[in-house]
Amino acid sequence: MKANIKITALVGIAFLSSFAILTVFLDMYSAGLLPSTTTILEDQEDIFDQNPKHATLDVLRNFSGISKADAININSLGFRGDEFSQIKPDRTYRIFMLGSSPMFGYGATSDETTIPGFMQKFLDKTDFGFDIEVINSGVQAISSDTELELIKQKLITFSPDLIIIYDGWNDLGDDISPNVIKENWESACEIGNENNFDTVISLQPVAGFGSKKLTQQESEYAKNAIKFFQESMIEPLSVYPKYAKNLSEIKICTKTIDLRDVFDNETETIYSDHAHHSDQGNAIVAKSLYNAILPIILKNKEFNIFENEKDFDSLTTSMYDGREIVVNVELLPSTELDNKRIKISTYDNTYNEYVHNVTYFLAISKNNENLLSEYFFAQDGVLILNVQPNNDPLIKVIGEKQYDNNAYVMPGSKYTVEMFGENLTSVTPLQIVGSIFNTDGIYTFDTELVTIDSRDNWVYSLSGFHYEITIGN
Repeated sequence: MKANIKITALVGIAFLSSFAILTVFLDMYSAGLLPSTTTILEDQEDIFDQNPKHATLDVLRNFSGISKADAININSLGFRGDEFSQIKPDRTYRIFMLGSSPMFGYGATSDETTIPGFMQKFLDKTDFGFDIEVINSGVQAISSDTELELIKQKLITFSPDLIIIYDGWNDLGDDISPNVIKENWESACEIGNENNFDTVISLQPVAGFGSKKLTQQESEYAKNAIKFFQESMIEPLSVYPKYAKNLSEIKICTKTIDLRDVFDNETETIYSDHAHHSDQGNAIVAKSLYNAILPIILKNKEFNIFENEKDFDSLTTSMYDGREIVVNVELLPSTELDNKRIKISTYDNTYNEYVHNVTYFLAISKNNENLLSEYFFAQDGVLILNVQPNNDPLIKVIGEKQYDNNAYVMPGSKYTVEMFGENLTSVTPLQIVGSIFNTDGIYTFDTELVTIDSRDNWVYSLSGFHYEITIGN
């Protein structure tokens, strides 16, 4: 009997000792004595005091050896990744990517396989004529209210040109209401407008919250996460769509992106838990964000390659692989009084044939004000846009998009049928609705060809095609 009491006492002492050690470990972590990203917010209140639930989860992962901490590099300014100059170099476009542990790269095998790491790789493939610098400013356990403080107190001092915010899960975990997160997002965009940088807000994907066919392991992640929040009196499946709805209503930001469905076409395991992704998942998210921000980079007045590298008055053709490529823009007759039809086609003057499988990046402007910047794909190279003018400042493109490069697909293209499994006659025609052609004047069309010959043949040298269309007298 005495032996049993002695064993029980020893077990109790061991448990209390382990708990005390873990408590000290957590205090050290939250104080910044162990590797973390709290140094980014050194002049703010302790982030882990704000969100101990997420901080504890991160510490336990590191303690158990799940996190690949040896592949994480924190620079002298407190950000994950290589060193960078606090003063932005000349001819450099600087992007900060902000979010919680999925953006920081929890679970990524290296700095290069985080979302910002992949973004840098995608951007490096293009010769913009200037440098682009992507900085990982993700912070583990952060939510939108603390991100707002980080932007105010830190990021604006580094002269950003673009800030991309990737939010959702931690705000849900902190029980931040849809209205509050909307206010935080709008405040971040107001700071951007006041300090002359663009702001993009995106809502992150979460296991079980989209239409992805989850693997068995991913299903367990989703069930456990939903159960956890329901025990905390939160109904995540009803709150998260409200985040998305409020995001879609924001007009002050440069762009908003709902990424809840970004993994819907993936059949393999993407999630490493309820909200973090594998390297493959990081690449998919980065590619979607890349497609969204490329028009923003290209229309930037200071760096725009259309303005800096091409002679608008005389350029109508460009050379590619010994071929003379021509892009034509025409205003076609329309049977409806107010509506307009635009035809854009790509022709090979060397071989006297139309170029097929063309992805267009099209920017339409008037009086130096950008009205529309979007990607369009046409298998036969001929793009028809039906424009329905009205006075709505929010210009919309109505039509189907392909998944690969997020381009609107010209009806009748073979790829559209393969992509959406629909008959050609049932595909929605491409329409532009809003304040284009609603007033008289000169409208400019600046065009870049992103793919030609094959939808997988990406090119970056066929840019600078400039045309003007006069509406009215």
